[in-house]
This record gives sequence, C-alpha cells and structure tokens, in this order.
Amino acid sequence: MTFSPPQTDIVDDAVSLVVTACKTAFTTNLVCVTLKGSIIKGDFIPGYSDFDFHVFLKPDAMDGEKVPKVDGAIRFQKAFGNVNPEDFGVSQFQIYFINSKKYPSDWSPPLKGTSQVLYGKVPFTVREGDDSAYLRFAKQNLTTIEYGRRKIVERFVDKPNKQIPRIVRLLGASLKSYMYSVAMLLTLNPRKILRTKLDKLIQIVEDGIESKGHFSKYYNYASNWNLVLQDLDQMRDAFREGTKALDEIINWYRNYQEK
Repeated sequence: MTFSPPQTDIVDDAVSLVVTACKTAFTTNLVCVTLKGSIIKGDFIPGYSDFDFHVFLKPDAMDGEKVPKVDGAIRFQKAFGNVNPEDFGVSQFQIYFINSKKYPSDWSPPLKGTSQVLYGKVPFTVREGDDSAYLRFAKQNLTTIEYGRRKIVERFVDKPNKQIPRIVRLLGASLKSYMYSVAMLLTLNPRKILRTKLDKLIQIVEDGIESKGHFSKYYNYASNWNLVLQDLDQMRDAFREGTKALDEIINWYRNYQEK
C-alpha cells in the first residue's frame, strides 16, 4: 500500500484556514488547536483521508463536552464555510470541538506523538492514560461493532449513486477504529499500536484474527480512491469487503469474550 501525504504548503494553507476561523469565531475562548490522524502518522491516502483537527474551547463556549454553543458554531461555519476539501486533496476537514476542562469521557485518552499542536497549549485535562485505560476503551469500542455494522448498511441501502462514496468512506473510518481496538487486545501494547501506520495495522489484525484478507482488499480499493470514484461497481465491491472485515472482527470478538 502506497501513502502520499499532501505537499507542505497545502497542509500549511489548511492549518491557516482552520486556525484563523477558530480565532474569528471563538476569540478569547480559543485554548488550543491540534492536528492529528493520518497526516501525522504518515498513512495519508489522497482523496480518501481527512484532515483531522481538535479544537479546545473554554467551557463558556461549549454546550457539553463536544459541541460548541450555537452562536459560536454559526460564526465558525461562516468563517470556514467556503472551504472546498477537494482543493486540498482530502475527503473532508474533520473538526472536533472539545471542552478544555472536560475531555470526552467516551474517548480514548490522547497519546503523545499522535498529534501536533498548531495553536495554544494542550489543556492539562488532556492526560495520557496507562495501558489499562487504552485496553478498557478498546473493549468498550468493540461492544458497538454489531450495531455499527447494521447502521452502516442501513445508511447505504437507499442512497443515490453520488452519495455512495461518502458511506463507503464512513465504513472505512469505522473499520479502522475497530482495527486499532483489535490490535491493542491482540498485542496488549496499546501505545505501540496507536502509533502504527495503516499497512502494518492491517497485517497485525489479519494475522491475529486469521482473516481471509478482507481488510487488505477494502484498503486496496481505498488506496486507489480517485480511480474507484469513477467506477461504482468497484465502490460497491469495496463496501462488500469492508462489511466482511467487520464480520470477521465480530466473530473474533465473540470468541475473545468467551475466553
């Protein structure tokens, strides 16, 4: 599998747009902005991967742990709404807004080396966990997989052709999350796994659960995303392989729970 990160100037432009929009929308309530995900790990796939940002805001700007108040949300959307992700070679800008005083309780603790600070300083509440914390979140994540699989098929079945790529990509994002959880339980080395690139992660999971190769097949489609976008039959085949990979995780996790 070949990865191809965007040029530095493209990333810099994307970062500037996000940070500027955050400053405009949230002013003194803005605490920190970080970049994470495939662009940091080095397994970025053009057209398929996202730019993933975490934006930490003071509690006064938040409505709960992960949602900004409406006025701030409107200001940010107005400042950022003209951005076209395709101009940057990404599927989308995935921007999460987080209460700086309360890291989301249903998220795995962040890990040093998997993100880059773009503005401000990471809040003291964002603490790295011990191994048991990451393994606990891995198990918790896997309890949602059967429901998640059903929902993704439900979302796929009635979509017009032009919306299929978005659902197939969403499937891949869910699959990747579950793969990290599986790999952590297989190796009991969550820190190493959370820093692992996608190609190595696929190998660990497929070997560990004795897969028939559905993970590799799905991500082979994904790694040629710009070509697959032009062929809906390949897009449907990618969806099939992704759901089969989820099925393999479901079967493996059932056995894991019985041990």
